[in-house]
Amino acid sequence: MYRAEYRLDQSRAPFLEGLRQYSIDKIIPFHTPGHKQGRSLDPGLQSALGKLPFLLDVSDEIASQAHGNDSEKVLREAEALAADAFGAKTTFFLHNGTTAGIQAMLLAARQWAGSRLSVEKRFMEDAGEVLVPRSVHRSVLGGLILAGLAPRFISDTWDAEWSIPLPPPPEAWQAAAANSQSLAAYFDTYPNYYGIAGHLDEIAVLAADGDKLLLVDEAHGAHFRFHPNLPPTALSLGADASAQSAHKVLGVLTQASMLHINNEELAVLMPQILGILQSTSPSFLLYASLDAGRRQMAQDGKRLWQRALELSSTARERINRIPGLQCLGEEILKKPQVKFWDPTKLLIRVDGLGLSGSDAEIRLRAKGIQVELAGLNHILALIAIGDGPEEVGALVKALKELAREQSGLRRGSPARLSQLPRPGEMILSPRRAVLSSRREIDLAAAEGEIAAADVLPYPPGIPVLVPGEKITAESIDFLQECRRKGIEIRGWADTSKETIWVVDID
Repeated sequence: MYRAEYRLDQSRAPFLEGLRQYSIDKIIPFHTPGHKQGRSLDPGLQSALGKLPFLLDVSDEIASQAHGNDSEKVLREAEALAADAFGAKTTFFLHNGTTAGIQAMLLAARQWAGSRLSVEKRFMEDAGEVLVPRSVHRSVLGGLILAGLAPRFISDTWDAEWSIPLPPPPEAWQAAAANSQSLAAYFDTYPNYYGIAGHLDEIAVLAADGDKLLLVDEAHGAHFRFHPNLPPTALSLGADASAQSAHKVLGVLTQASMLHINNEELAVLMPQILGILQSTSPSFLLYASLDAGRRQMAQDGKRLWQRALELSSTARERINRIPGLQCLGEEILKKPQVKFWDPTKLLIRVDGLGLSGSDAEIRLRAKGIQVELAGLNHILALIAIGDGPEEVGALVKALKELAREQSGLRRGSPARLSQLPRPGEMILSPRRAVLSSRREIDLAAAEGEIAAADVLPYPPGIPVLVPGEKITAESIDFLQECRRKGIEIRGWADTSKETIWVVDID
């Protein structure tokens, strides 16, 4: 069943309502922020955005007699409504994005696991390992560094046809757990950037059998709860906690995310941890958008996502009829590593046109279309509730034009890399590597050095070099190939020179 009956009145949006009432009451604010409800705005900014957003952009104050005008009480009610809607025991609104949620989960895992260690081991700098797929987002590395936890990477399967990683199979997780002497938690990505998800339910069983936490980066799955033809949520499959980027697919503002908890011990730890990680001056606009976005999903989510699914299906069929293009479909579910797939993600191979993903992205932008991601041989377009037939039609039209333009120019497909580079040996924990002395070096000359910072193609933000790992020739070749194909690389010490940071062991 795609959702349970809600316990609470999902027609309410207490945070949005309280923020609007504060403006309606015409309170004169002798408090932050300094623009004073838009009265001191730069004329160019006011012309671009209008005044209304700034009337609602207040700090710490709200109007709600039922809550004694206490913004913290209003926020707690809004979060309780979100927990009810998204199927969690406890939900926290995040104003520092899903990155804050991921880091908070890993800091909580350190504390949770530490409570089960002997006193002398609790305060060690490196206090255990976390099982993670090699293709985790860079924010996971940041969380491991902050928490003093070490990754035990599980190799992903590389799909050579699509040039994307697929989730590790359950047996790989089981083998990695058996080889860890100090396992603190399991951490999975569900789904990945391409809407592809593995056997999270089986990973949950492994974690529960070992009395370990299962934490999930569910950044791309905030909509799963609201339609039966979308994958099940991470919490419904047994996760203890998941972080969702509501802004990626729902009608909320950028950077607005949620952290859902189904573990009472973690829920108790989270307020203090989030207080450390997040700004003490949260954007109430972000909170109001989360509140309103939750209400919209609870009241109308199934209809809205039905339309998005129909648009995605139609677009996929039309794209697959364009010579030289291929759009990923439900055939991905035949691969043994894959259990779930989100049809609203349009992953489109363009190498049949003789183009790399970056080539296609640039050409489409010139036609007024901006895709989410450009990979080695593909582009990714996201269909969400804000899209309609006109927008999808424009995408298909631009792809047809691109195919016609390339029809007489094709000289075979661009070369594809057969697999992700195998990671080098982990010499230091990421935390020790980041805190060590460092020096700058040319990427081409870095073989055998120890990475002191992550280096990665972006998007999707999967690190090729991880702090603490020995740098291999394969990794250097992969990054250089990405650069040749026009894919942005992040993590340079100096972008203009394409140098990187390595640990100075002298």
